[in-house]
Amino acid sequence: MTKHFFIFLFILGMSKLSFAQENYDQNYFRSPLDIPLVLSGSFGELRGNHFHSGIDIKTQGVVGKKVYAAADGYVSRINVSPFGYGNAIYITHPNGYVSVYAHLQRFNDSIAAIIKWVQYKRKSFALEYFPDKTSIRVKKGDLIGFSGNSGSSGGPHLHFEIRKESNAHPINPFLWGIKVADHQYPQISRLAIYSYITSYYQPKKEYKLKQTSRKAKLNTNDTIEVNKRFYIGVQSIDQQDGAVNKNGLYKLEYFIDSDLFFTFQVKELSFSQQRYINSYIDYKTYKETKVKYQRTLVQPNNHLLNITNVKNKGVIELNDDKAHEITVIASDFAGQKTILKFYVKRKKDDVKNKQIAGTLFEWDHNNIYKYKDNSMSFEIPKGALYDDIAFYATKTKNNYTNYSNLYKIYDSGVPLHKYCNISIKADSSLTPALQSKACVLSLTDKGGFYYEGGKFNNGFVSTRTRSFGDYLIGVDTIAPVIKPQNVYNGKNITRQRSLDFRVTDDLSGIKSYQATLDGKWILLSYDPKRKRMYYKIDDHFPRGKHVFKISVSDAKGNQSAVKMNLIRN
Repeated sequence: MTKHFFIFLFILGMSKLSFAQENYDQNYFRSPLDIPLVLSGSFGELRGNHFHSGIDIKTQGVVGKKVYAAADGYVSRINVSPFGYGNAIYITHPNGYVSVYAHLQRFNDSIAAIIKWVQYKRKSFALEYFPDKTSIRVKKGDLIGFSGNSGSSGGPHLHFEIRKESNAHPINPFLWGIKVADHQYPQISRLAIYSYITSYYQPKKEYKLKQTSRKAKLNTNDTIEVNKRFYIGVQSIDQQDGAVNKNGLYKLEYFIDSDLFFTFQVKELSFSQQRYINSYIDYKTYKETKVKYQRTLVQPNNHLLNITNVKNKGVIELNDDKAHEITVIASDFAGQKTILKFYVKRKKDDVKNKQIAGTLFEWDHNNIYKYKDNSMSFEIPKGALYDDIAFYATKTKNNYTNYSNLYKIYDSGVPLHKYCNISIKADSSLTPALQSKACVLSLTDKGGFYYEGGKFNNGFVSTRTRSFGDYLIGVDTIAPVIKPQNVYNGKNITRQRSLDFRVTDDLSGIKSYQATLDGKWILLSYDPKRKRMYYKIDDHFPRGKHVFKISVSDAKGNQSAVKMNLIRN
């Protein structure tokens, strides 16, 4: 056995301690809403770079539904952010757990008043506030806020979590008796069988499945011929009553000849392990087709504690010519199971290894690559890779900007767990006047640019990234654009509730913003989804003539401002 495998076994053994079995009081938490619970997102659902840490509850397509404390406790944390959870409340309970209510439209009046006072004190719209234990006490069923669509939410809903206070691990709310009607069987729609040749060459064959009630089937009864060493992936979802959203499973189990060799289950999650999802799924296929195959393969640097009962790292090895039965069971929390059965048999001739030119980079070592003419370097720290790779990079002409060559750095279909350092040599066309505006850009799948950040130093532009792909140097010299929507210089705004502005930036993104009235800071809210900044007119805007100013800066220091005289009677 290899050193890597011993480490792997140790990690899985620790899962019994980290994700220990607990008894959950089925009546401790109530529903946070007083409408029937219909889900648009489930606990543990596969998302981009993470597993979903709560349940997303539909709010009948509208904002403003009353949100209630799920149990007695005290408000221990309040967040306001243009991104992520948006407006969020955290309540700590005497039983050692914390409930979370995210994407709120607004808080109740008393909490809103406290937050507004803190915002003016800190002169910041976005904040993270931790009241003391005695400041905001709540009882089970108390109104704490109203559902919304704030932060990075994609539509009106309430994101609800229950976390352990001791380690912040999210726990599946269903374990606590939160009820959602579910009479739908999980779906298994695709099967992939991968030939395991090397850590960087694993060709696959895909099969579409048909499903009737609780059984998924191949479109053929033939035994599938497989490589001596192979593993399995399935595309599988679950749905609950009242919604068409494609949510996640509660459990996946894999058997060969009735012998369990892999289990994935979502009772509990760890935020520190979220990015392991990119090793759990077939990341390359997802990048190319958006199909998410959940694989039995456990790579050496995948320590996800939701994976248990693993044998031989999830790779099956056939040492005879017999047919073997493979069974896949997809389960939801309601106990409904969909079963896929098929037979495999070893091929007469194994898939041949494909020689891939490159430099061996081991996942458990620091790896530094320098292009042969020293015009680019890429540093991959220990633990950034999930498995060993045959690394390569190429240099080509840059047809996008004038400041560097274009570098293709390995394969964008291979995920990275940690940030890596990249440095690219600048051409002479990056004059001293442009050096402070220089940045590293990566090319998106649609041919656009993604701003990676970066600074110029000693002839190179350097930054950090967590993706392989195509990289080059660009510059951002264009300031954000501010367009007033309902206000202009000299306007009487007596009958208005807000001053609205559309704010956009072409590359590096909005970094800072503020509004002043007669030179004094006032609260400017920011909703990046709608490219909207707005000031809700309140007592901080007294009657009379005043000078209002909004200022916005991007990540490269380009600034814009709009100043106007306004009247309020």
